[in-house]
Amino acid sequence: TNRFKLKLGCWTTIDCNGKTVIIAFSLVPAGEPKDAFVWAFKMFRKHLGAPTVKFTDGDPGMAGAIQIVFGGDGTTHLLCLYHIFTSLFKHMRKLFGSDKAAWRAFVDMFWRIAKRSDLLSCADFEAEFADLTALARATTCCDEKTRELAFEWLAALGERREQWAARFTWKHLTLDVHSTQRAEAIHSALQHIISSSDKINKLWEKVQGFESDRCFRRFMDQHRRELVHLVPTTELSVLVRDKLVPILTGEALSRVRKQAQLSSLYSVVLDDPLAAEGMPECNKL
Repeated sequence: TNRFKLKLGCWTTIDCNGKTVIIAFSLVPAGEPKDAFVWAFKMFRKHLGAPTVKFTDGDPGMAGAIQIVFGGDGTTHLLCLYHIFTSLFKHMRKLFGSDKAAWRAFVDMFWRIAKRSDLLSCADFEAEFADLTALARATTCCDEKTRELAFEWLAALGERREQWAARFTWKHLTLDVHSTQRAEAIHSALQHIISSSDKINKLWEKVQGFESDRCFRRFMDQHRRELVHLVPTTELSVLVRDKLVPILTGEALSRVRKQAQLSSLYSVVLDDPLAAEGMPECNKL
């Protein structure tokens, strides 16, 4: 923050090698008013277009601005799980007082709900979240006003399920991103090279230099990966060498190899016993 009380915010994405890239940054007032986000998002949309998926920390002003600017573009707004858990701790921990076992049970249940990714479990979310709420209501700590506010927050979280619960969010292409951790890491790294006394042109030069250095490192990492993948070591060696190496990046090839390794652990489940006749025993459960 400089003497004008502006906050630096970096817009990040993932490149073809799975690395974080800074594509823009903005300076908004420290209070983060909604109109400032509207302006920043309009500038982003004007020069770079609308994002397909955008992760935020759940800031109300930012959420409103996303709806105003990107609402007609089909942008999916998802919430950072790290910030959700931070808010969960802030609003719900006090209800459990000194009962650490009950709190751990509550947290474990929350993460099971958050990470369950089976699409068929979407219909079970309501019941699972009701069990989570019931576990919290079983506590006897805090006054009624505190409890009321806590359960209002929890109910609102449940209503926003499609923005954070994996069973709903995994239909969107996020490239393994489930939080704002990449942007947070960039901000943390930038704190070591920028100063609150930097002028805007100096700030621009430092952010540009920072990203240029990272871009060079990404290029070298990609080159090393491609060299490694020129000598395939899996059963897909012929396919990888002849078909995939010419068109995929090192990161993509790594994912293909990982999926190939996992596929050997898959089993086929057939509900019809007759359909399983003739199938090798190793493929039956």
